[in-house]
Amino acid sequence: MFHHYLFKFKKIRPLITIKYRTLCFHFLYRLGWFQNVFCSGNVRVIQSLNLQGKGLIRLSDGCMLGVYPSANIYNGECYLEARSASATVDIGQQVYINNDAIIIADKSSISIGDNTLIGPRFICFDSNFHPLHPDKRLSSDYSCKPVRIGRNVFIGANVTVLQGVNIGDNSVIGAGSVISQDIPANVIVKAGLELAFFDLK
Repeated sequence: MFHHYLFKFKKIRPLITIKYRTLCFHFLYRLGWFQNVFCSGNVRVIQSLNLQGKGLIRLSDGCMLGVYPSANIYNGECYLEARSASATVDIGQQVYINNDAIIIADKSSISIGDNTLIGPRFICFDSNFHPLHPDKRLSSDYSCKPVRIGRNVFIGANVTVLQGVNIGDNSVIGAGSVISQDIPANVIVKAGLELAFFDLK
């Protein structure tokens, strides 16, 4: 009998955990626990969520942070940081971000357009965080460039998007890609030593 109930608990545990995380997030948000976070509508928090920084983090209606079933639902986290007071992270409506995402806006902005799908282990930075010149490497004298990901973009697993990049609407970014240049709308990008573009239509 005990094994029967244990099996049933294991089946419903993910549903309890997911509901608990979303309820806790909205409860703490209403208490003003999260400084500089603006949440509109039904935001779903599936994976553990870590919000950091002095800037603005905006979560729009219908966005989902974490996915079940997917890897690391219990032992990973979604990390969003708007590091400085001038930084913003803007997640659009109906954006689905899979587990273990790291999104850091250092001094400028990162925006993700509505209806975008993002695979697991996504990384996005608006900054190199250090000057590239070796003599200045340890200084804080460096610039940041905004990142804009358009609407209805599909980003595969293990993708890294670097500072200054604009990704056009409807494009598909293949798994494992490192995006360091602008991507036009309506194309498929394949990972490799060099970015390869294919017409989406």
